[in-house]
Amino acid sequence: TLGNGGSITLAFAGAIEDGEGPDFIVFENVFFVGGDPAMPWAEIASVEVSTDGETWETFPCTATEPPYDGCAGWSPTHAGSDESIDPHDPAQAGGEAFDLADVGLTEARFVRVVDRADLAGFSGTFDLDAVALVHWACDAP
Repeated sequence: TLGNGGSITLAFAGAIEDGEGPDFIVFENVFFVGGDPAMPWAEIASVEVSTDGETWETFPCTATEPPYDGCAGWSPTHAGSDESIDPHDPAQAGGEAFDLADVGLTEARFVRVVDRADLAGFSGTFDLDAVALVHWACDAP
């Protein structure tokens, strides 16, 4: 749990690369109230990326009502509940997928997830489960 207004910054040894479609996925422990997809138990966070850990680009996050476009924390995680689901597949894994092209980057080495303390009416704070890379390059040894 990031805490009200808290954040976490993840650094990757290799670069997340801008490929075709989404480049990484952020997972939170979302569920649908009463099983209704129109009623996500959402604990919203903004997502930022950086190439150097100093200059950040923020994905625009519309956090006032579902769908929370550009935000993390409003789609259930499917990866892990079924071994046949690839956590790197944005079409099946669940969570929120992000495309570096949306913020004008071709690569990033850092991802920061920031709990949205400015939102009223939410009873919890963002619980980061994982970040899965979809497109990446490993640094050579």
